Amino acid sequence: MMSQANNVTTLIKSLRVICVTLIVSLALSNLAWLYAYVTENEQHAERVYVATDNGTVSAVTAGHATPTVYEARNLIRHFMDVMFQHDASTFRERVNLGMKLIDHNDGRAIYETFKRGEVLENYHRYNSHTNWTCDSVQVDINTEPYKGTVWGAQEVVYDNQIIVQPIAARFTLSRQNRSDINPYGLLIDGFSFMEYNRKMD
Repeated sequence: MMSQANNVTTLIKSLRVICVTLIVSLALSNLAWLYAYVTENEQHAERVYVATDNGTVSAVTAGHATPTVYEARNLIRHFMDVMFQHDASTFRERVNLGMKLIDHNDGRAIYETFKRGEVLENYHRYNSHTNWTCDSVQVDINTEPYKGTVWGAQEVVYDNQIIVQPIAARFTLSRQNRSDINPYGLLIDGFSFMEYNRKMD
């Protein structure tokens, strides 16, 4: 009888050891899977894949990548194009696009100059339109906020006449997350016009 009791006690202890071992092993296994899952998610979260003519390559996620000087210049070229080139039918759409790339107050100041000059009214009145030509864009991205200058000219076309108005401006660029509205990762601010004695052809 005593022998049987000892055997049962030994069996229970053995089962306890086995259960504890299984629980610890399961916990370690779950931790290992959790670590692998988190690591894999971080790697995919930090990278996107771009399809090119040479195959698919990984790239840094656009929302967190540091903007390059090329993106800064392209932002300014795009902004000046939509803000200073339009006609009666495209004026509102293009100005609205430009307003999404610039600080609200700076964009509003530009729009107010359009209102004072009755730009939209003159488009209707004279069946005119404007063209934008970019002469140069310089951006310094060595310090933040980035600083730059743009030079160009706006052509006002009506009745087979062309009036050329030189335009130049200084600006700063602040970093922001990329989006469908602004894919450059930069926002224009500190936009101020400056004198530009453009050489005429």
